[in-house]
Amino acid sequence: MVLFPTKKKGQKYRSRMDGDDLSKDLDLQIAGAEQPTPWRLIGVGFILLPYTLGKLAFWQGSWIWQYRIKKKPYTWQDAAYLTCYLLGIPAATWRGMSDRIRDELVEKRLWVKSNLDAYRAEARKDSKRRR
Repeated sequence: MVLFPTKKKGQKYRSRMDGDDLSKDLDLQIAGAEQPTPWRLIGVGFILLPYTLGKLAFWQGSWIWQYRIKKKPYTWQDAAYLTCYLLGIPAATWRGMSDRIRDELVEKRLWVKSNLDAYRAEARKDSKRRR
């Protein structure tokens, strides 16, 4: 309980309950706000599994069709994806890099095995030099 001054002359202080005390008295029943259970989470994942697998199969099929069968050149976004994947860089880190560094890495065409090996050898030399 907290005491606050009042404007009346006869009564110097009045009492007022804290918000914590009010929240103890207030009992809300909100539908859908209860704690999730592992079984519900597994159930939702199981229901969404066909959609997720279908989306993955469609993406993989379009990738194979465009770049393996038709032999199209990679778009910048797909080349960036391959570069990020091959270097093991998380997506958040990739987005945090400057545009210049991302462009340089994509221009090195690291999805070609010989270019990737040369880049890793160069990176090892640089790290040894810095020590």
